[in-house]
Parts: sequence; C-alpha cells; structure tokens
Amino acid sequence: MKLAKEKTRSLGFGVIAGLVGAALSGIFAISGATSPGATIPVFIGLAIVVGTAHYWKTLHIQAMRDEFNQVKNRLSLLGNSIAETQGLVQLSGLNQPYPMPFGGNWALTPDAAVILAREIAIRRPNTIVELGSGVSTVMVGRLLQQMKCGHLISLDHDPDWAKETRRHILANGLQDYVEVLDAPLTRQQFDGKNFDWYQVPEQLRHIEQIDMLTVDGPPQTTDATALARYPALPAFADQLSEHAVIYIDDAKRDTEKEMVKKWLQQYPGWKSRMIDTIPGTCFLEK
Repeated sequence: MKLAKEKTRSLGFGVIAGLVGAALSGIFAISGATSPGATIPVFIGLAIVVGTAHYWKTLHIQAMRDEFNQVKNRLSLLGNSIAETQGLVQLSGLNQPYPMPFGGNWALTPDAAVILAREIAIRRPNTIVELGSGVSTVMVGRLLQQMKCGHLISLDHDPDWAKETRRHILANGLQDYVEVLDAPLTRQQFDGKNFDWYQVPEQLRHIEQIDMLTVDGPPQTTDATALARYPALPAFADQLSEHAVIYIDDAKRDTEKEMVKKWLQQYPGWKSRMIDTIPGTCFLEK
C-alpha cells in the first residue's frame, strides 16, 4: 500500500513537471522560439523523466532508512547483550547452586537485578515486600542469606507460579529468609479508581514497617494502557517505614512512567531516581 502511494505521488510530480514544461513550450511557441508541435513531446518527456527520478529517489531513501534502522536495532541488541553479560558476571558472587533464567519476557534482566542487589546490600532492609515472584525472589533471598539479615515476603497472583517459586526457594535453602504468598487478583478501589489488585494476606497487613517495596507485578496483560501496578503505593503507603525505598521494574514503559508521575502528584514527599537498564529501573524514596 505504501509502495502504491509513492507511485501515485511520483506520477503526480511527473504530470506537474510535464504540464509546466508544456506551458513553457507553448509560451516559446507563441513567441516563435519553438515549434508548436514540441508541446506534447515536452510534456511526455518531462513527465517520464521527473516521475521516474522521483520514484527512484524515494525508493533509494527508503532503502537507506531501512538499512539504518537495521543497524540501529542490531546495535541496540548488542548493547543489551553486553549489559546482560556484565550483570551476570556481577551476580556470580551470589553463588547460586544452579543457573537461574534471568531475562526473557517475565524474568528480571541481569543488569536490573544488579541494581536491586546493590541497593539491598547498601540499605540492608529488615522487611522487603515483593510484588510478583520469580528469579528476583531467589536472588534477593540468596543475598539476604549471605548478609544474615532481612526477610522477603513475595506476593503472586498465580498459584502455579507461586508454587514453582517456592520450589526454588526450598532447593536453595532460603526458606528462613523468604516467604511466597498466594494473593489472587480481586477488584478493588484505590484513589477513586477500580483495579484488579492483590488480595493482600492478613499476615502482611499486620506488618508495620516495610523498608523496601519492589514493584514487578501484576503483569500488564489485560489492558496495555491501564496502570495495572498503580495500587502498589496506595496499598502499602501506611506501612512503609520512614526511610523506605520503592523499586520499580519495567520503568521505561509508558504505563510505568505515567504511574510514577501520578504517584509523585498524589503522594508529595517522594522523589524518583531513574537508572538506565534494559527494562528501565526507577527508585522512589523520601
């Protein structure tokens, strides 16, 4: 369809050029400078030459654009691969007993995982609440085990996935530092709007001081424009400690950008800090 449109445009340019040439030829013919019979050949000749030249130029420029975009995409993939490799090297100190599936559509990317691990090591939070379990749950649990302090409570809406995460927790011997709780999504209201949000277990509701909240769920699958993770702050605002930090994964997505913007408007006193990782990492702190 785009090619047909360009052909039409080129034809139009050719016709216009031909008409201009024919008009000039007619003027010269009236003045006696050319033969009256030259008007039609001039029209046809200019129409063909200009139309063909415009069409060739358009195809040539489009080919250059396509080649540039391919190079740009390859460089981006190369940059991501380098970032992931660097992240995996830095995470090797956690001494996982077997390889964990970092990256992919759902798992935390290695470069984002390094940022999270570094923040935990510096802050040494006593209580971490994680929204969405998986590779990050095992990684954080291993870090807490090595530091010999802290406790992670991870919520997951998918009972099968939560069961799989618990299996990895047991296999790594992290059950003293990590709990994975089932939290099905139910229709709830936050700040005057309805959301499908975690049904927070009672044992978590009674915790008064949450030092770190990691936001990596629920998945953004049902509605690409909905702020599926917006309730994270209003749901736990009263339980966050004075020096709490909020870690946000996928912060480059438009929905997460809008979510952070609304949080800063609705909850004064919080400040955001963006870090350039493959999915985008954002921290909120007071």
